[in-house]
Amino acid sequence: IAKITTTSGSARLWTGIGDLQFESETYTGVGHFGGVSNVQESSYLQANGITFSLSGVPSAYLSMALGQIQYGRPAILWFGLIDVATGLLVNSPYKIFSGLTDVPAINEGPDTSEVLISAESRLADLERPRVRRYTHEDQQIDHPGDRGFEYVTALQDMEIEWI
Repeated sequence: IAKITTTSGSARLWTGIGDLQFESETYTGVGHFGGVSNVQESSYLQANGITFSLSGVPSAYLSMALGQIQYGRPAILWFGLIDVATGLLVNSPYKIFSGLTDVPAINEGPDTSEVLISAESRLADLERPRVRRYTHEDQQIDHPGDRGFEYVTALQDMEIEWI
């Protein structure tokens, strides 16, 4: 069961056939056309990502897919079991991945194509450098009106003689 946030709402899909009700939302079944890469777990603190895929997409819909899927939107994957007799979920599905989408990729064929959406764990954000400066302007972003760094630029070129 997957939920990927797009610019026009959320794409809610699952790998079965028909509609599925989960958390008061309807998830559309994509059958064998939908897929998810292996979900990796580790005993170390590291960022693992996954890739959602949807094949059989008509070429006419590719531009819509590229426009709707944007970098940094939430993506969630649950693992759940279905009772074959009733077609309902057995207990509550287990959330196995939560992260943010990356730029989509397309494997284009003659008639249909495959859309691949990579998602990275929120831990990947820890590896990105933070570019902040000790300047008055930067201080105003977090603390408007604070004057603690007001004279920092003047101190850079100041010559001080110690007697």
